[in-house]
Amino acid sequence: MWLQIPETMENILWEGTLEPAAEEAVERMSREWADHGIKRNAHDAIRDLPVISVGQPETWTLMDLYPPDKMPPALRVKLDEADFYLVRFACSFRPVRKKSQVEWARFCVRLLPDNAARQPIAYDLHPLRVTQEVKRNVKVTLSPALKFYEVEGKTGEIGFGFEYPELQPLISAAGAGEPEPSWDYEEAKGVMVQGSKWMHLLVKATRGMEIVRATLDLAADVRVQNSRLPVLIIRDKKQAREHLTVRLV
Repeated sequence: MWLQIPETMENILWEGTLEPAAEEAVERMSREWADHGIKRNAHDAIRDLPVISVGQPETWTLMDLYPPDKMPPALRVKLDEADFYLVRFACSFRPVRKKSQVEWARFCVRLLPDNAARQPIAYDLHPLRVTQEVKRNVKVTLSPALKFYEVEGKTGEIGFGFEYPELQPLISAAGAGEPEPSWDYEEAKGVMVQGSKWMHLLVKATRGMEIVRATLDLAADVRVQNSRLPVLIIRDKKQAREHLTVRLV
């Protein structure tokens, strides 16, 4: 089975304007503007912070993805040891032209233990690192060791994979083997972070673990009137947990 990246996010989990990480950050920006003779009110300016959308994650079991005769024997052995799930995450950045731009952003997934204290982990992530200007039609599959790798050329003999129409730098991921994987997005050659971003995570869970939940989070640095402002997707932690805790399995 080959999974296509949708052209747009179909199921929105949360959408809203980024919020300053702390009131002190806005006050500091106000002082910077006053020092440079900028008369614009910083509290008015934060109304023009970028809008962020977070998609509802999509999950597949490996048995969903591989026809019985296509799954490599080495993968079947892995499935005897633990349960594995492919999870697709999505978010989008919509800056306000000439008013605010995203310099850097981190999308973080915190995998939660169940009531029996069984802790799922991130077995592998993709994209892991993108440094070249633009990568198009990137095809990805799984190795027998259950690691993502990119495929060149034809894919007729490969039983499973997914394809990105385009990947833009700079992207770096971290957290393989841990319960808190994340993806960082940074500006490259003056091009700010914008548009839709798609991420894939291979989750390893204890066999028989029927429910896997995660809390999603996003932090960013936004440039406003040449000042850098740290922001969060939702500043209120309780509200963030309510809106951004999702069931993956």
